[in-house]
This record gives sequence, C-alpha cells and structure tokens, in this order.
Amino acid sequence: MQVGTICELWRYPVSSLTGEKLDAVDLDGTGVAGDRQWGLFDAGSADVAAPESERRWRPVPGLRSRMAAEGPQVSRDGAVWHAMPSPDADRTASEHLDFPVRFQRFGEADAAPRYDRGHLHILTTGSLARLQALLPTAVIDTRRFRPNILVETAAGDVDFVEQRLIGKRLTIGDAVVEITEPCTRCAFTALGQPDLPFDKDVLNAIAKHGGGGFGVLAKVVTARRIASGDAVSVEQSY
Repeated sequence: MQVGTICELWRYPVSSLTGEKLDAVDLDGTGVAGDRQWGLFDAGSADVAAPESERRWRPVPGLRSRMAAEGPQVSRDGAVWHAMPSPDADRTASEHLDFPVRFQRFGEADAAPRYDRGHLHILTTGSLARLQALLPTAVIDTRRFRPNILVETAAGDVDFVEQRLIGKRLTIGDAVVEITEPCTRCAFTALGQPDLPFDKDVLNAIAKHGGGGFGVLAKVVTARRIASGDAVSVEQSY
C-alpha cells in the first residue's frame, strides 16, 4: 500500500543547528549519512547545546550547518562558511551566542550525543495539515520539527498519518526502514527560528492531540540512496 512520496529530505550535520534541504541522501546504519554527527559544546565543559531547555542556547537554530565535500561547515548568514573543526567555526558560533563554544564530533573524548533514538525521523504532510487545522493562525513549517524525510500524503488525509505506521516496515525507493516509535516532542518545536516565531501553542497542541508525539522514528533495514519523488509504501509488519 502506497503511503505517499518523498517531498522533502533534510540532513542536520550539527545537532540543534539549522540543517540542509537536499534532493537526495544516502541511508546507512546511522540513518541519513552525515546526520547529527556533530554537536556544539560549551568551551569550558562537556555541556552540549540544549536550546529547548536553556535560555543561553536559544539562538543556536540561527546558525546553519551543511556537509561539504571536505566535511561539515557552519555559517551565520549562509554566505560565509567555515569548516569544522576549526578556530573560525568556533569563533563564529561563540560570537553568535556571546559565550565561548566549540564544535566536536559525538563520540570523541567527552562529547556524548544529546540522546539515543531511532536513526530516522519521518513526518507526513498529513500531520502538518492536521496541526495547522488545530492552530489556524500558527506558522506550521517543516523546519520546526526537523524531520529527515517529509512524506507527501493524499490531500484529504489530514491526520497524524504516521502514527498508523508504527510497527510496520516501509519501502522508500529501494530502501527499507522499520518504524519503531512516535517521535516525542520537546520545547524545540516552540522555539523561534529564522522566519519562524516563538509559539508555545504548537507544543501544547501536539501534547493534547498527538499524545506528545509528532512524526515517527525509524531504523534502517536496507541502506540505499533515496531521492525526492521516491514512493513510500508499507511493506509488512515485523
């Protein structure tokens, strides 16, 4: 049964920073290759950026990250990019936040990942439409929810579509993934970002109507390259 088609693909080289929208991505054992492999840390401690819970970190989503051929890069304006790790990258982020920070790959030294969760975050346009119907004046934008894969579903399917997929396998192009659990949401969804206003009602509506979850998490079973326009279908229960 076809669920829909891929309409957006996203990679976030640095956790909590704005990511990059791509036409195609490679799936591997970590999910989207190069996704959330780096963190932004307090220069004087092992504290990782947590904009959803600490006020000093709230400007972090205003920084941009992308994966270049040479490795990850960071920018404040999308015009000038700095390779990571480097003094220029750390200085750019420190000036943005107004306190000293450093970029570091998760798993190196004391750089522990922010959380341990499914490889992939999948969201549907049906869920976005359902949330927009609940909050007619809110700015409901993919960037609030940071999925790796946005699936375009039928126009009339205005519901939390992916909740029905938990416990199932999906074929996405030539790849196969297992949907493992709902994506539990936190205050990050309410934070202001470039062109997105702060809106606490977004998280409140998800908690009230979505059981706290919005989108689903999945693990990769068969790793392949996937692209916008690829079909997404239910394969089987597992």
